[in-house]
Amino acid sequence: MPEAKISKVNIRLTDGSHVKGKINLKNYDRVSDLLNMGEDPFVVLFDATTPGGTSGKVVFVSKEQILWICPEE
Repeated sequence: MPEAKISKVNIRLTDGSHVKGKINLKNYDRVSDLLNMGEDPFVVLFDATTPGGTSGKVVFVSKEQILWICPEE
């Protein structure tokens, strides 16, 4: 089984809220590749922190609701 490629990200949504978490890049090298070439209409975050301060959750974010996404180094 191939090793997961994990990237920490900060996402700004169209409603003005922010979600932070980790995503699995799967077979892609960059977050932008996952967004542009991935067929799934959702980005799945795990160990996510939501606007209400809840952390450690799994969150599904519609790509249509993303204003910007910033990988954290």
